[in-house]
Amino acid sequence: MKHLLQLLYLITVSALCQAADIFQPVTLPTLNYRDIGSRIGLFGSFEALSFYSYVNSSQIVNPPSGVSKLMAKRDDASNGTSVSTEDTTNSLYLQDIEEDFSLKFADLNGEITQLIVLSNDTIIVHGNFTRFNNQTVISPIIYDTTNRKITRIFEDDIKGTVKIIFHDNGLLYLGGDFQFNNTYSAAVYNISAQTVESTLFQGFGENSSINSIAKIFNNADENNDQLGSIIFGGDFNTLGLSDLLLHNITTNRTKHTNTTNTTIISAEQIISLRHATVTTVNGQDSDEDAKDIICPANGYEWTAIPNSGAEWQVLLPNEMRGVQPTKARLYIPEGENGIKLFRIYTYPNNGIMNLTYIDPATNELAYCDAWCPLLTFDDLNEYVENNIANATDLNEDDNVFVDEENGSYFQYYDPTTNTKNLGYGSNFQEFAFVNDVGVDEVIVTILDWHGIQGVLAGFELYQNAITVYANNTLNEPNCDSDFSLEHNNYAVINTGTFQSIQEIDPDVTTNDYLVTHDTLAKVTLYPNISYSGNYSIIMTTPGCTEDNTCSLRAIVNVTVFGDHDNILATNLIYQNNENFKFDYLFYGHLNGSTTTSGTNRIEISYHDRVIPSSEPPVMVVDKAIANIVSLDNIYDKNLTNHTKNTTRSELFPIKLNGLFEYSLANFSFFDELLVHYTRNNQTYISPNNTFVGNSSINLLSGSLSNDTVVDQISLQGNDTLLLLGTFESATQNLTLSNNNLLTLSIQSYNNTANETIINLPSRLRKRATQSILGGNFNNSITRLVDLPQGVLAIGEFSLNVNDSSSIRDLSNDNNTISSANNFALYDGDQWYSFGNDYIANDFNQFTNVSISGTEFFVFSGNGVFRTWDNGNFTWVTDPNRQLNLTQAAVLNERQQILGGTGFNTMDFYSTDQAYITDGNFSQFGIDVNQNTSFIITNSFYVNSSLSVIGGRFESDNVKNVGFINNTNPSNALFSLQGDATWGDDAMIQSLYVDNDNQYLFMGVNGSVSVGDSTNLTGIVIYDLVNNTFTSFQPPVLSNSNGDPIEVNSMVLYNQGNRLLVGGKFDLAGSLSCPSVCVYDISNTRWINPQDGNDQSRSISGVVTDMKFFQSNQALIAGTNLTLNDSDVKFLTYNFESDSFDTKSNMNNIDGSVQRFILNDQNNKNLNGRLVALGEDSIYGFDGSNWSRIDGDIVYENYTTFNDIKLLTLASASNYNETYFSRNNILTIAGVFDLRDYGLVNMALFNGTSWIPYVFTSESLDESSSLEIGDIKSILIDDSNRFQSSDDLKDTNRFLSRGKIVGISLACALGSTTLLGLLYIIPYFALFRTRKDGYVPTQRIEENEMMNAVNPEDLLHEIDLQREK
Repeated sequence: MKHLLQLLYLITVSALCQAADIFQPVTLPTLNYRDIGSRIGLFGSFEALSFYSYVNSSQIVNPPSGVSKLMAKRDDASNGTSVSTEDTTNSLYLQDIEEDFSLKFADLNGEITQLIVLSNDTIIVHGNFTRFNNQTVISPIIYDTTNRKITRIFEDDIKGTVKIIFHDNGLLYLGGDFQFNNTYSAAVYNISAQTVESTLFQGFGENSSINSIAKIFNNADENNDQLGSIIFGGDFNTLGLSDLLLHNITTNRTKHTNTTNTTIISAEQIISLRHATVTTVNGQDSDEDAKDIICPANGYEWTAIPNSGAEWQVLLPNEMRGVQPTKARLYIPEGENGIKLFRIYTYPNNGIMNLTYIDPATNELAYCDAWCPLLTFDDLNEYVENNIANATDLNEDDNVFVDEENGSYFQYYDPTTNTKNLGYGSNFQEFAFVNDVGVDEVIVTILDWHGIQGVLAGFELYQNAITVYANNTLNEPNCDSDFSLEHNNYAVINTGTFQSIQEIDPDVTTNDYLVTHDTLAKVTLYPNISYSGNYSIIMTTPGCTEDNTCSLRAIVNVTVFGDHDNILATNLIYQNNENFKFDYLFYGHLNGSTTTSGTNRIEISYHDRVIPSSEPPVMVVDKAIANIVSLDNIYDKNLTNHTKNTTRSELFPIKLNGLFEYSLANFSFFDELLVHYTRNNQTYISPNNTFVGNSSINLLSGSLSNDTVVDQISLQGNDTLLLLGTFESATQNLTLSNNNLLTLSIQSYNNTANETIINLPSRLRKRATQSILGGNFNNSITRLVDLPQGVLAIGEFSLNVNDSSSIRDLSNDNNTISSANNFALYDGDQWYSFGNDYIANDFNQFTNVSISGTEFFVFSGNGVFRTWDNGNFTWVTDPNRQLNLTQAAVLNERQQILGGTGFNTMDFYSTDQAYITDGNFSQFGIDVNQNTSFIITNSFYVNSSLSVIGGRFESDNVKNVGFINNTNPSNALFSLQGDATWGDDAMIQSLYVDNDNQYLFMGVNGSVSVGDSTNLTGIVIYDLVNNTFTSFQPPVLSNSNGDPIEVNSMVLYNQGNRLLVGGKFDLAGSLSCPSVCVYDISNTRWINPQDGNDQSRSISGVVTDMKFFQSNQALIAGTNLTLNDSDVKFLTYNFESDSFDTKSNMNNIDGSVQRFILNDQNNKNLNGRLVALGEDSIYGFDGSNWSRIDGDIVYENYTTFNDIKLLTLASASNYNETYFSRNNILTIAGVFDLRDYGLVNMALFNGTSWIPYVFTSESLDESSSLEIGDIKSILIDDSNRFQSSDDLKDTNRFLSRGKIVGISLACALGSTTLLGLLYIIPYFALFRTRKDGYVPTQRIEENEMMNAVNPEDLLHEIDLQREK
């Protein structure tokens, strides 16, 4: 025992060490947040963020696909188009339970339906997938999570699928609808031998399916795994080795011969065609005469023109349209003429109907569609006479009904309810509609004929629903002789005056219901319920918008009475529904009656007005429908028994219908020679063939009908067996309480016979379809789940209970609730609801998983997921926290395996914005509206009180640009003030605020209307002092070829009050100004810097970034950049000399430059350190030479770099100082991969190596897997921004920003504190000459007056004045 404990201890320690090895932590440096504005703001496109805490942290997110939300946003930004999403894969995740670390270790192209743990690192993965980590496989597979090794169970195609796996004693029992080794639907895999073999009983019959496998242990010796029985459930009726089901027994046998008189019970009712419209094509008679055949008893016939095809068409009245017929009966005339081949069309589906019928020649079901046969009268009667002669033998079949007097033959063809039958008689044949189709019109088309012409002697339509109309005209039968209250549906107006809606409102043409204003009105509907059974009654109410009575509609009291005047149900129904609706009135048992006394009825009476002041009230009565669920009796038989005793050796078959008990002990010494043997070329069953016992489980199986399907076997402890599926009894000796779930009591396990003994129900009971464990289900249960808390039922159902019971609501302190929807827990004779509304989805998957110490239930089906927090008894409503898992399994006390379409355990959830402070995530007071095209692309730190963000987004009343209160970042975003209209294509591409905080400059790639200025594109200026748009706005930037523009960067030369703008454009108004252009703020005009100082310089390409390196010079970078037709990567521009230049060593770099950062303030000769981002490169400059520093980055087609910043460390490091100081660390934002780490959105560079920092996620829809998001902009107090020439002069420039925002904006932000008061006086002193944000035009310099006027400048000034 001591050695065993030591072994277990070593195994546990080994597993925990293994977990620690898998999740290798990543150490992140500590930052000095105070020096960078107290926080790091992150903006872009994402729904959640996480720190990169351990190696492969980001494996839970997929790379961005070409159709992801991220890419859709990029496409939107450029051309306004959107891209659809594709289905994503399922994945497997390994989770550290203690640390909440998660790794995705596999992707699959289908759903995961089973996870079975074999050891601490080995699992069985099963589902409907064919690829596993890009390897083609056949499910199921065995996977080693440590060595990442796949062990295949099947190597070759199995021509089907495995549906279920059961693990027992080192063996995997596989069930499904596959073919293996010439056997069907079952196989056994030996885990240690790694071999798969057929079962000893050679599987099941062809076209079979195994859906569930379970084991019943021998209670006497549970430690002996060889004892007990494996139970197979599914859709089958034999074994592959079928002789196992034959026992050769010598016995005394009593043989019974029965003489049977049979009377069929037909619950289907004739659809009234009395008020239908009949027309014909190629009919020999008039249409009026053609209608007479709707009453075959009158002897009328409709005749087609000789030797011609024809059509007989019947159009139902408006109120009856949409009815779903179950069958049509065609009457055959006497004589030689008749219909030989026909087809039936229905409208509005405009299709040929699929039909089934009883072939009189074989008395078997047959099918037809476009060519359906009818016999002649004589031929049909020959078969009828044959039926009379063989009636006794034919009636031996419980499903067959032959009238011994007239030879008519009927057979039930709906095994679920037996409410529909099909047959033929001496003068008719019936054809059932295979599909449930609502019809407005039915057409019988004659294709071929007996004799010289087609003749039809009658036509009737049937349905298995009982419809009674308030407009009693529609209840009238086809035949005058049938006008009897005993045999028809009818309605009686008890009190009040009713009119047809078509009499009141001629515009209502598609309905014909009754209307009254009488507050004492009462109508009684009498459905023709002739047979006792279970019925579901609904009542329809026409929509009030059709007759414009919504404000006048009434409340009606609807009461259902039984045949003894007992009240079965009472409902108050509000009739102010805008559209057609139906209400459930009753579900339960009704006694049948064929007399006017003691019949079932529905009373509808006026109760009140919906709106008390409405006048006059409008009460409407349309129709009620009683749907037949099941009947108490489906036939009557009188039996005469004849008995004969014999003694003989006989073969006794064991019948199987969906259930089979496989005794392990019986097959322990199996030999097929003991099953059967051959003698004289004949096969004989051996008397020793006792491998398959006639156990009570197999006896139950044989007592079920041939179409029984067992979907699931569930063992409840050692004494209860639950069978879920579709069941019907095939014998009068077994009566089932419902057709969905059987509850069986396990009495014991017979050690001698090696079989399970269950208590079979033998007491005759009334059917109560869908009554399960005291609960009434309106639909079948799809799956049962065994939980410690009880049995969980899931599916697409609603559950209510009998009056004597109740349902408890788990989500509401176990208070009583009227129903449970989709999910219901049964424990201790009590049903529990989860408090959710009904969901129109068939949930068929369940898993429970513990995350961060909380247990969650995850329900799923058809791609829909719902997560229940079982620790707090509430539903998870946040879509970001939805667990899209289908399976979970615990590997050991430290690890678990999770499978599904997505598993989101991100650190923080926020849409498109967040910030980091003191090593934790938080969020700004920004609520970005959900939209695939919304994205925040830019941010600008103004001072300790204010920041600006821009992009294309909406948040409350803020659009595209908003102000953040840096003092209280959780405050709501504040919008620009003034009259501005943003075009749908407008997006902020760059932002800049001058050091005096007078203006906010916005680079916009689309049109903006401000006041009287329309279609502003390029630069838009906002007055921060007066908190409004400036009265002057620059003329638009554009491209002469019509391409969209880009405004990528702006820098301000403070001394000259001139703004240098770079991007992709070539016109400023009508002024030619390619790539870079200067906006003279003081004179409110554009200047082409390429024409200055009498020099002609040619610049082309796209400018991407600009920064000052001297107080009068800016460094310019771009893509495809040229200076005087020479390719360059960097340019310099001197504001004083108005000249461009370049430096050779700055251009010794491959690839384009998207962004760069100057890491030294003293960089007058461009010999300082900097880092440059390209599309597919990152370079560092040490003051003399460029070197690539991106060796750890793996470039993919989705790699993008968006922003670069220099952060401050909490303490000086020993990092490499080649590219920046030791107290700094570089960060890059975008979407990219780091070698050995995977996907990231932010990474840190310490001068030598890259450290993963932050990754984000976003989902395509509620059921998809996660994809990496995108970080577009990093917001910090950036001392290396250098967008103003004064930035190089004043190292403490941000300390002077108290006056920054101006009084108006400060008030708007709620910042009118003492600081605001302190700057009122300086404001008037410094800006007293400035009004309405307009700076007066300065006098033109003398040298400009002496020079000749450039014609382009003159045209530009004309443009400027015209646009003001």
